[in-house]
Amino acid sequence: MKNISGWKKAIIMIAFFNVLVVFIDFVVLSFYGIQIKETLGWIFGSEDKTILSNFLFFEGALTIGIGALLAGGFAENKLTPTKSPSTHYSVEKLSKHRTEFRQEQISTGLLLMLAGLPLIVMSVLSFIT
Repeated sequence: MKNISGWKKAIIMIAFFNVLVVFIDFVVLSFYGIQIKETLGWIFGSEDKTILSNFLFFEGALTIGIGALLAGGFAENKLTPTKSPSTHYSVEKLSKHRTEFRQEQISTGLLLMLAGLPLIVMSVLSFIT
């Protein structure tokens, strides 16, 4: 995979992630569909199509939410402490590392958000058809 460029690698990873999620959903639905209908019917519905649609929607929303938190800089505060007296020196010293960290964090967050979008689209399409 070293010869594949960044965007192609990202698209392959998104496709693999989505295929894996859909496969796991089908396996869970085929093995535990009856138990889900009986115990969690008030959340997921009573039909197999509705349960699959809700699974995909919840997983897509969770993936988009985690990606938004990463892209928004939620974990950035873990890099530099704010209560030490040498905070300004630390920030200046770590500015290059901070920039690299944020760039990787933003790209990872956007990748997760792009991975969650097809799950929500598949959820809506499976519910409509």
